[in-house]
Amino acid sequence: MSLDVVRQTFEKLGREDPLYGVLTDHARRHNQWDPAEFFATGVQEVDGVMAYLDSRGLTIARGDVLDFGCGVGRLSQAFAAHFERVTGVDIADTMIANACEYNRHGDRVRYVVNTVDDLSQLESATFDFVYSNITLQHMPPEAATRYIQEFFRLLRPGGHVVFQVPSGERFTPGSLSGIWYTFRRRHWRRFWKVIRGRAPYEMHCIPRGDVEQVIAASGGRLLDTVLVSGSENYRYCAVRS
Repeated sequence: MSLDVVRQTFEKLGREDPLYGVLTDHARRHNQWDPAEFFATGVQEVDGVMAYLDSRGLTIARGDVLDFGCGVGRLSQAFAAHFERVTGVDIADTMIANACEYNRHGDRVRYVVNTVDDLSQLESATFDFVYSNITLQHMPPEAATRYIQEFFRLLRPGGHVVFQVPSGERFTPGSLSGIWYTFRRRHWRRFWKVIRGRAPYEMHCIPRGDVEQVIAASGGRLLDTVLVSGSENYRYCAVRS
């Protein structure tokens, strides 16, 4: 499916206000983020994720990690302290250009632009760990589901994935409920954000049961589901069988 609207949104943010475009603290709009403080939030998040994995007793190979929805590399740079090689993927050229400028780890961190609803430019079974946070929620559900499937293709056997996506209503694409969902979640939300001067993100959800089915159908085994914020925003941890 086309992701042009999503891409255009993040291309514009990458040109005009890239750090806010990644981490939308409204007090930091108009390039008010201090880069050192911004990247420190990435270190804190990644350290927390690694501590969470340790607390679950999971043995994570420390070779290759994929940071899906990397933006300017907030998490990619932090992952370099834990893995030998880091690959960051983002939909916007402008975000990737910023990420390259902020890179402090040379060839150990590489960045890739991906504008389609698959990750076919990356080879199967090449990553030990895949991580995605506050990214899939901005993708239409069909695309987000496809990316989740791709995470398991990219993992080596025994590799792990942690990703976040809100749960919510189920609908059939093309149905009246599907049309209403698209209007509210894509068009109306973007319009309302624009007139309020906010970043015009889309915000989508995938029912928790559907996510669990996708994991199983993709050759994964769900290990843990954690409610991370709100009433239906979940983080999933799974392993490729």
